[in-house]
Amino acid sequence: MPFTHLLGAHLKSDPVLELLEMHDVEVIYAFDRTHENMPDQYWAGSKGQGFLLRFNELQVLDTVFLYLMSREGYSAIDRLEVDVPIYESFERAQEAFQSASIRYRHSGEVAGAGERWWIKCAMECGTAHYQYGGEGQLLMMTLSSAVLANDA
Repeated sequence: MPFTHLLGAHLKSDPVLELLEMHDVEVIYAFDRTHENMPDQYWAGSKGQGFLLRFNELQVLDTVFLYLMSREGYSAIDRLEVDVPIYESFERAQEAFQSASIRYRHSGEVAGAGERWWIKCAMECGTAHYQYGGEGQLLMMTLSSAVLANDA
């Protein structure tokens, strides 16, 4: 699925509606129930297909969560459906980013985050965040329309 191409798309755009209808995905509206001035969000996920979409208060897709291993009730996504490189280890991701001169940040640069827990790189459409488990296995990826900040 062209997840990176959907980043920035409106909830009611044809490509998003096609994806939601293809997998019979419902959209859940999450609003600020506690009056803390938190922006509203819209969530749409397919547990069987292994993805979760988050839309901001303007109903624009800003984040895609891809489950690479079954967890949190989600099945693992079919890796052939992922339209960004998949790095099975932190080391492989870091090597790839360095050799291609891709800007990146990692958990070892953030106090208390753990040495090789995550690595995030800049992409044309935003960022790709790779999360690794305690034994170094790739658990999930998060694609975001946000720009890679210096403070990750």
